[in-house]
Amino acid sequence: MSTASELARSGPLPLPRICCLDLDTFFVSVERVLDPSLEGKPVVVGGRPGSRGVVTAASYEVRRLGVKSGMSLVEAGKLAPDAIYLPTRGDTYGKYAERVREIARRYSPTVVAASIDEMFLDLSGCERLYGCTGDDDGDTAIERAVIALTAAIDDELGLPSSAGLATSKVMAKVASSLAKPRG
Repeated sequence: MSTASELARSGPLPLPRICCLDLDTFFVSVERVLDPSLEGKPVVVGGRPGSRGVVTAASYEVRRLGVKSGMSLVEAGKLAPDAIYLPTRGDTYGKYAERVREIARRYSPTVVAASIDEMFLDLSGCERLYGCTGDDDGDTAIERAVIALTAAIDDELGLPSSAGLATSKVMAKVASSLAKPRG
């Protein structure tokens, strides 16, 4: 086992490479996979408009009307009376989330779920695994892996996702938020 002074003399430690993978409008996206006719339409997941409860997820189309997650369904019904309102299907969303995590595990040895629609992957040390001849540096290899990951999720499950890469979870989360949608 190395001591701290031996590690310090051996040079700088490699930077961590953390990816925050966020599934874009996850519940709405799953509903669109199950019913493609919902694509491009204003969709609210959570229940009937005007009923007790809150919006669980809102499509980008309905967000433009002011509807957002956590809002009461009464208020959402007033803002978007013509939107398509759907009940939640927790078991179905859970199965899709697990399938996404299975895909993520093909790209990283460490996948940590932060919520049903968000996870962190530690890609530190994977540069040689994903590197190609001619790459400028390890960043190029890791970026390629993350692009392949989001493409695999879209190709295999039909779900859009955004990813951010950084040296910490907080900054990776900020990067994935800036990349939305499908970034």
